[in-house]
Amino acid sequence: MQDVKDWFSGPLGQQVLASEERVLEQLLPGFFGYHLLQLSPQESPLFSSSVIHHKLKLTASSNDAPATGDSMAADAVELPFAEDSLDVVLLHHMLEFHREPQKLLREVSRVALPMGQLVIVGFNPMSLWGACQPIGRLRQKTPWTGKFIPPGRLMDWLNLLNFKIDRAQYCLYGWPTLKSTSKLPDFSHGLSRNANLPFGGIYLIVARKHVGSMIKVRPVWQRRRAFGGLSVVPPARPATGRGITTRDLPPEE
Repeated sequence: MQDVKDWFSGPLGQQVLASEERVLEQLLPGFFGYHLLQLSPQESPLFSSSVIHHKLKLTASSNDAPATGDSMAADAVELPFAEDSLDVVLLHHMLEFHREPQKLLREVSRVALPMGQLVIVGFNPMSLWGACQPIGRLRQKTPWTGKFIPPGRLMDWLNLLNFKIDRAQYCLYGWPTLKSTSKLPDFSHGLSRNANLPFGGIYLIVARKHVGSMIKVRPVWQRRRAFGGLSVVPPARPATGRGITTRDLPPEE
């Protein structure tokens, strides 16, 4: 993922990071807990607005790379964390550039706490950025060499892993070009908050891990007569002990 890391270090990548961090400033302060993990192909922290004390960022690199401060490198599908140990996981542009995105999601599900929050940031194929992908892929240009995952498909994957979708936020509705101004929009109100059209170049999906407990349900058997819907005509009573009915007796003279 070195080419992705280099792209985020460039001017357009830095502008994308600034816009994404602006949206995260509206989301992360509402998440609480003890541990937050950022998984990203680049090294810039995007969790400065989070109130969680212990925050760690992990880059997808060799396991031999040393950990420094709040940063470490590890294989994203073999995270060095115990099961059900992280309150918030920020998955930043990892799925579209990972060779096994579904396996990566399963690993994130393993380390996330029950009722923990998962924030996924990705490129939206249903946008002007996605429209440029065929040309960018033909020219082998990053980030269009990645596999942009539609938000609907990603939500289906999350549902299979017992994640419930809380919200989806979109941004960057223009063409993937460098803007002449450095002023970023405020995503907390106005059109960005109220309309939130699903055609932005970047989506942020927030999901919560749910683990349901198994409850033994005993079957309730109803006492129902066989052929209960039919009416049965009772047999005629015998007039004598030999089983002859009154209809079999001769008429009186």
